[in-house]
Amino acid sequence: MTKRFYLTTLLLISVMLLGCDQSNQEPSSILPSFVQQQSASLVITQGPLQMEILPNFAGRVSAFKLADHNVLVPIRDLNKPQHWGSVLWSSPQSEWVWPPIDVLDNHPYALSVSENSVVLTSDLDPNSGYQFSKSYSLSGQHGIAITYRIFNRSTKHKRVGALEVTRLPAEGDVFFPHGETDPTSGIFYPLDVKQMDGLSWYHYDEAKIRNDHHKLMEDGKEGWVAYSNKGYLLVKEFTDNPPDVIVDGEREVEIFAHVNHTFIEMKQQSAAADLAPGEHLEWTVIWRLVKLPPDLAQNAEPRLMADFVRELLQQ
Repeated sequence: MTKRFYLTTLLLISVMLLGCDQSNQEPSSILPSFVQQQSASLVITQGPLQMEILPNFAGRVSAFKLADHNVLVPIRDLNKPQHWGSVLWSSPQSEWVWPPIDVLDNHPYALSVSENSVVLTSDLDPNSGYQFSKSYSLSGQHGIAITYRIFNRSTKHKRVGALEVTRLPAEGDVFFPHGETDPTSGIFYPLDVKQMDGLSWYHYDEAKIRNDHHKLMEDGKEGWVAYSNKGYLLVKEFTDNPPDVIVDGEREVEIFAHVNHTFIEMKQQSAAADLAPGEHLEWTVIWRLVKLPPDLAQNAEPRLMADFVRELLQQ
């Protein structure tokens, strides 16, 4: 990517985001002390951590940084919203097929403040009957929590789960403790995932990506999934659930590798909820990002990496 193209892309993004309906946003003076408004972004700061979110683009996470190192795939093209950042989907995907629902995935969300958190709420999608909200707050001394809510605004009962989809660079390793189900890949090619020391471990290798997308779907255990790359470690923490409470045809943890070698998706989902009209599901994911000790950065031995994650989650 040339410098001129990069600068032009950033300019177009700023113009398009700032051109969205600013009436959805409350004055920045009411924001909690850990949140600052910077142009079209809200920046959440927790010590050395920074999470950037875009209210006018579905409240999605556009960057997650430690010491200016962004662990996510950055904004590339607003016309390809499925290729960058971190988003919320409803599960199962079979209810809406493809592409994701615009009003939930990439349209402006309304901004409000509730207690010590900032809340972004979508418009209602008339077809699915869903309305999403995303509440951002600090967690302990080292984490940023995102609480997702899926509201059933339809006139029908719904069985739905919350699915967080995070796009990571096409490099590095994704790992998590494997649970009770065998790996499956759905309609895609299987990923070359190793089972070792109680972990499912995926190391990205471009040469092993054939002429289609690749996927892993599996039950997890312990309620975490991690990604290591370039000496940094991203850890997501969530409530662990047995496989029988996940929506039919899905699994608790998924890894997806794009056919064009452009990104990896790290996904995890909540238990399914049976929602009567007017009810909602609520689910929280805590994000952490740390720099690995030099010995682990140079030699990511699975057992030691898992122990490091477990110690991190106790802090």
